Amino acid sequence: MAKGRFRWKRFLAATVVFCGCIYGADSVRRDMRQKNTSSIIVNGDFSSDKPEKRTEKSTDETVNLSNDPQATTIFEGVQNLGFSELTIPDSQLSSGMLAIIDDEHPAGKSTNGTMVNLLKYKNEYYTLVSESVKLNEEAADAFNRMMTDYYEATELTDFIVYGTNDTFTGEGSYCPEYFPESATGNTVDLAVSACGGIFAYDGCDAESWVIDNCTKYGFIVRYPEGKTAKTGHEFCPWHLRYVGEVHASVMGEKNFCLEEYIDFLKGYSFDNAFSCTCNGVTYEIYTSEAKDGAASARVPVSGKYTISGDNIGTYIITTEKN
Repeated sequence: MAKGRFRWKRFLAATVVFCGCIYGADSVRRDMRQKNTSSIIVNGDFSSDKPEKRTEKSTDETVNLSNDPQATTIFEGVQNLGFSELTIPDSQLSSGMLAIIDDEHPAGKSTNGTMVNLLKYKNEYYTLVSESVKLNEEAADAFNRMMTDYYEATELTDFIVYGTNDTFTGEGSYCPEYFPESATGNTVDLAVSACGGIFAYDGCDAESWVIDNCTKYGFIVRYPEGKTAKTGHEFCPWHLRYVGEVHASVMGEKNFCLEEYIDFLKGYSFDNAFSCTCNGVTYEIYTSEAKDGAASARVPVSGKYTISGDNIGTYIITTEKN
């Protein structure tokens, strides 16, 4: 039998073919993988060393500066992720809970939320001077709560809402002065009923509970005692102004009148906000100055916020901190 011989030429040729097949298959695999990777589409914006700034601004002149917290869905870009930028025209400066309204700074045309008839809205712990007394709905809710707690503390139901946006100041009135800020619908003028008659509210005796506790419900004594130099008006216990619980709590804690509070807030901006806690919730408050007919205000994309003009030249932004 013939012995088989190892054929080197055939072995080398087979080896070359085998290697060529492996190389070819690997090239095809790499090419297919590269094509699949390059076809992936990534949606969304991601932070980078030099992010491209994209800004979308609202220029709607009907920006709502009512008492109700608002939310926005406008996005400004990654370097201010979570916030959008609103452009607010000067026409809104007199709107909002913190606007100073007086003879020098008159009220604008815009309103401050929904007005309700207190005859249908009130509880049983106070009375009205007439059937046509109206008040901002949020302020009415707060006033009802305050009068309920006043009754529980004193067992008295002697307060009369003598006026709100329209206060009788004629002969025999127990609220002898009408204030321009009453046009906001956020003020309450009080009198007291006793011994079958009506008396001016002087803030004394058991009724002083209201002065001592009104900030817990979002009200302030608009012209408090000892602040005449700042407010330009003498102590007026019967005239309350609703500014919201957050602002009222800060003003009460720091013994500020409205003018002092507005001056205080001007020291705080978006990058250096004033932080406070009210009812277990943390808030940040900052201001934006109106220039060239408008102001730019940064507000959170998600979460609640309010904006109020001060009617002098600044907007005050209040946000809930998540």
